[in-house]
Amino acid sequence: MPYRYINENQIDVELKCSICDEPLQSPVNCRSCGYTYCQGCIEKWMTRQASCPSCRQQGNQFLPVISRVVLNQLNRLLVQCDLCERSNIERGNFNDHMSSTCPKQIVDCTDNCGWKGMRENLEEHVQRCRLKKEFSARMWPVLKKILIFLAIVLAFYLSPRSSK
Repeated sequence: MPYRYINENQIDVELKCSICDEPLQSPVNCRSCGYTYCQGCIEKWMTRQASCPSCRQQGNQFLPVISRVVLNQLNRLLVQCDLCERSNIERGNFNDHMSSTCPKQIVDCTDNCGWKGMRENLEEHVQRCRLKKEFSARMWPVLKKILIFLAIVLAFYLSPRSSK
Protein backbone atom coordinates (compact mmCIF):
# COMPACT_ATOMS: atom_id res chain seq x y z
CA MET A 1 0.00 0.00 0.00
CA PRO A 2 1.25 3.48 -0.73
CA TYR A 3 1.09 4.61 2.89
CA ARG A 4 3.02 4.50 6.15
CA TYR A 5 1.57 3.96 9.58
CA ILE A 6 1.83 6.85 12.02
CA ASN A 7 3.30 5.77 15.37
CA GLU A 8 3.59 2.17 14.19
CA ASN A 9 5.53 1.22 17.31
CA GLN A 10 2.45 2.13 19.38
CA ILE A 11 0.08 -0.15 17.45
CA ASP A 12 -1.18 -2.98 19.63
CA VAL A 13 0.71 -6.20 18.91
CA GLU A 14 -2.67 -8.01 18.79
CA LEU A 15 -3.47 -6.02 15.63
CA LYS A 16 -0.26 -7.15 13.89
CA CYS A 17 0.36 -10.22 11.78
CA SER A 18 2.89 -12.58 13.32
CA ILE A 19 4.26 -13.39 9.85
CA CYS A 20 4.96 -9.90 8.46
CA ASP A 21 4.79 -7.97 11.78
CA GLU A 22 2.64 -5.31 10.09
CA PRO A 23 -0.91 -4.29 11.00
CA LEU A 24 -3.32 -6.92 9.72
CA GLN A 25 -4.65 -6.70 6.16
CA SER A 26 -7.78 -8.81 5.47
CA PRO A 27 -7.25 -10.68 8.77
CA VAL A 28 -7.93 -14.40 9.10
CA ASN A 29 -7.91 -16.61 12.22
CA CYS A 30 -6.56 -20.12 12.55
CA ARG A 31 -9.48 -22.31 13.64
CA SER A 32 -7.21 -24.42 15.82
CA CYS A 33 -5.15 -21.89 17.79
CA GLY A 34 -6.91 -18.55 17.17
CA TYR A 35 -3.78 -16.76 15.93
CA THR A 36 -4.51 -14.04 13.39
CA TYR A 37 -2.63 -13.39 10.16
CA CYS A 38 -2.99 -11.26 7.05
CA GLN A 39 -4.83 -13.28 4.42
CA GLY A 40 -2.06 -12.64 1.88
CA CYS A 41 0.67 -13.65 4.34
CA ILE A 42 -0.97 -16.94 5.32
CA GLU A 43 -1.74 -17.81 1.69
CA LYS A 44 1.91 -17.29 0.79
CA TRP A 45 2.98 -19.26 3.89
CA MET A 46 0.68 -22.16 3.00
CA THR A 47 2.28 -22.52 -0.45
CA ARG A 48 5.58 -23.33 1.29
CA GLN A 49 4.37 -24.97 4.51
CA ALA A 50 1.01 -26.72 4.71
CA SER A 51 0.47 -25.86 8.37
CA CYS A 52 -0.31 -22.94 10.68
CA PRO A 53 2.89 -21.08 11.67
CA SER A 54 1.84 -21.11 15.34
CA CYS A 55 0.16 -24.46 16.09
CA ARG A 56 1.48 -26.41 13.05
CA GLN A 57 -2.01 -27.81 12.40
CA GLN A 58 -2.20 -29.17 8.83
CA GLY A 59 -4.69 -28.03 6.21
CA ASN A 60 -6.65 -24.97 5.28
CA GLN A 61 -8.30 -23.95 8.55
CA PHE A 62 -8.33 -20.15 8.32
CA LEU A 63 -11.51 -18.09 8.60
CA PRO A 64 -11.97 -14.36 7.95
CA VAL A 65 -12.12 -12.19 11.05
CA ILE A 66 -15.67 -10.83 11.28
CA SER A 67 -15.45 -9.05 14.63
CA ARG A 68 -16.48 -5.43 14.04
CA VAL A 69 -14.37 -4.42 17.05
CA VAL A 70 -11.15 -5.73 15.47
CA LEU A 71 -11.99 -4.54 11.95
CA ASN A 72 -12.93 -1.06 13.25
CA GLN A 73 -9.68 -0.82 15.24
CA LEU A 74 -7.71 -1.68 12.10
CA ASN A 75 -9.69 0.81 10.01
CA ARG A 76 -9.03 3.59 12.54
CA LEU A 77 -5.23 3.18 12.42
CA LEU A 78 -3.72 6.45 11.20
CA VAL A 79 -1.58 6.50 8.08
CA GLN A 80 0.35 8.97 5.96
CA CYS A 81 -0.03 8.92 2.17
CA ASP A 82 3.32 8.24 0.46
CA LEU A 83 2.27 10.24 -2.62
CA CYS A 84 1.07 13.53 -1.12
CA GLU A 85 2.39 13.04 2.43
CA ARG A 86 -0.95 13.96 3.99
CA SER A 87 -1.10 12.58 7.54
CA ASN A 88 -3.76 11.34 9.93
CA ILE A 89 -5.84 9.52 7.33
CA GLU A 90 -7.73 6.60 8.85
CA ARG A 91 -6.62 3.43 7.09
CA GLY A 92 -10.26 2.56 6.40
CA ASN A 93 -10.62 5.83 4.45
CA PHE A 94 -7.36 5.53 2.53
CA ASN A 95 -8.91 4.09 -0.65
CA ASP A 96 -11.35 7.04 -0.73
CA HIS A 97 -8.40 9.41 -0.31
CA MET A 98 -6.65 7.81 -3.30
CA SER A 99 -9.72 7.63 -5.52
CA SER A 100 -11.06 11.13 -4.89
CA THR A 101 -8.77 13.57 -3.07
CA CYS A 102 -5.05 12.71 -3.26
CA PRO A 103 -3.55 15.55 -5.34
CA LYS A 104 -0.60 13.38 -6.47
CA GLN A 105 -2.69 10.42 -7.69
CA ILE A 106 -2.42 9.84 -11.45
CA VAL A 107 -5.80 10.34 -13.14
CA ASP A 108 -7.19 10.41 -16.68
CA CYS A 109 -8.62 13.46 -18.42
CA THR A 110 -12.37 13.64 -17.83
CA ASP A 111 -12.80 14.58 -21.51
CA ASN A 112 -11.11 11.31 -22.55
CA CYS A 113 -8.42 13.00 -24.61
CA GLY A 114 -5.78 10.48 -23.49
CA TRP A 115 -4.02 12.80 -21.02
CA LYS A 116 -2.84 11.27 -17.74
CA GLY A 117 -1.42 13.32 -14.92
CA MET A 118 -1.62 14.24 -11.27
CA ARG A 119 -5.04 15.13 -9.90
CA GLU A 120 -3.64 18.52 -8.84
CA ASN A 121 -3.05 19.33 -12.54
CA LEU A 122 -6.35 17.94 -13.82
CA GLU A 123 -8.46 21.11 -13.53
CA GLU A 124 -5.92 23.19 -15.45
CA HIS A 125 -5.62 20.50 -18.13
CA VAL A 126 -9.39 20.11 -18.50
CA GLN A 127 -9.79 23.85 -18.98
CA ARG A 128 -7.17 23.82 -21.73
CA CYS A 129 -8.56 20.62 -23.18
CA ARG A 130 -12.12 22.00 -23.31
CA LEU A 131 -10.85 25.31 -24.66
CA LYS A 132 -9.12 23.42 -27.43
CA LYS A 133 -12.34 21.58 -28.25
CA GLU A 134 -14.41 24.77 -28.14
CA PHE A 135 -11.84 26.58 -30.30
CA SER A 136 -11.83 23.70 -32.78
CA ALA A 137 -15.63 23.58 -32.89
CA ARG A 138 -15.89 27.33 -33.54
CA MET A 139 -12.97 27.56 -35.95
CA TRP A 140 -13.68 24.49 -38.09
CA PRO A 141 -16.31 26.20 -40.30
CA VAL A 142 -13.93 29.11 -40.95
CA LEU A 143 -11.02 26.75 -41.54
CA LYS A 144 -13.14 24.68 -43.93
CA LYS A 145 -13.97 27.79 -46.02
CA ILE A 146 -10.28 28.75 -46.13
CA LEU A 147 -9.31 25.23 -47.25
CA ILE A 148 -11.97 25.26 -49.99
CA PHE A 149 -10.76 28.67 -51.16
CA LEU A 150 -7.14 27.45 -51.22
CA ALA A 151 -8.15 24.36 -53.19
CA ILE A 152 -9.91 26.54 -55.79
CA VAL A 153 -6.92 28.90 -56.08
CA LEU A 154 -4.52 25.97 -56.33
CA ALA A 155 -6.69 24.29 -58.98
CA PHE A 156 -6.81 27.55 -60.95
CA TYR A 157 -3.03 27.96 -60.97
CA LEU A 158 -2.32 24.32 -61.71
CA SER A 159 -4.88 23.93 -64.50
CA PRO A 160 -3.57 24.02 -68.05
CA ARG A 161 -4.23 27.37 -69.69
CA SER A 162 -4.95 27.89 -73.30
CA SER A 163 -2.33 30.01 -74.97
CA LYS A 164 -3.30 32.86 -77.30
